[in-house]
Amino acid sequence: MDFRYFFIWGWAFLLPFTSIGQTCCSGGVPISGNLGLPPNDIGIWQMSLGYDINVLKTLKESSGTLQDKSRERTTQSVLFQTGYSISNRWSLDLFMSYVKQERRIRQFDQTDYVSTNGFGDAAVLAKYRLTNPDNPRLIFTLATGAKIPTGKSDLTRHDGIPLNADLQPGSGSWDALVWVNGIYTLQLRPTATISSTMIMSLKGKNRNYLGDETYQFGNELQLLVTLNDNFPLWNKVIDTSMTLRYRKALRDRFNDLNMPNTGGDWVFLAPGLALNISPKLAVNANVELPIFSKVEGTQLSPTFRVQTGLFIKINTKNEYLKF
Repeated sequence: MDFRYFFIWGWAFLLPFTSIGQTCCSGGVPISGNLGLPPNDIGIWQMSLGYDINVLKTLKESSGTLQDKSRERTTQSVLFQTGYSISNRWSLDLFMSYVKQERRIRQFDQTDYVSTNGFGDAAVLAKYRLTNPDNPRLIFTLATGAKIPTGKSDLTRHDGIPLNADLQPGSGSWDALVWVNGIYTLQLRPTATISSTMIMSLKGKNRNYLGDETYQFGNELQLLVTLNDNFPLWNKVIDTSMTLRYRKALRDRFNDLNMPNTGGDWVFLAPGLALNISPKLAVNANVELPIFSKVEGTQLSPTFRVQTGLFIKINTKNEYLKF
């Protein structure tokens, strides 16, 4: 498979998706939406490294926007993913992250500021390519995996007060992941592709929340459709993409009771650009904007998100690390 297919798949899954480690305001580490490096031939080793900033300044009540500028959340993440193709159909991916979260609440000329940082949860994914590897025009892949609670979930404020679940670097739970995607190269324009993705995240319980309580983030479903095309730029190739993403999150549960002001539905639009520096290296950037949101209760909701990153592909069977 040439680098065009590699990059289309890679960038499609390194979009700024919201996912694991999130609660009412969707401010957590973007794990599940970033999973899934492209299927490739046996012996191919792939890596992606990205920086993600998610800014939440929009206070929502159901589908309406409140004119309240007193609250703000920012999540900055460094995202690393690596994958290896065991065969032309089977591959394994590993995802890791480092996250810094900030929350500001302004009231009566005073600001309550909380900041946390640390390694987030990790995730592993086993992928199987269902379609014929010799047919690059149609690729369909099924994967399952797990989110591993490697991040801390018991951080406290400077005064010793435990922080809420949505400000912790980790979720404290094992989660099941189901990932299905397909990509089709258009016959009339071979440089253009349409891809679709479904991601389900079934959340486990953190049974040590606040010492001896139980917390469970709401199960999550994401559906994505991406249109991608590339064009020559001097002696390089530039990729353009447009992604429409739908995310539904059920309510969180505390001691098996539904939590207020958690869960909802969101629709995002994400244009992106990428530059193929060489067949083995690409850099990219994109921005994600909400076009619809309906939350349960009152919540901070994403205002915008920006992500930059790079991809590397190495053939371990007959190549060294040369770019």
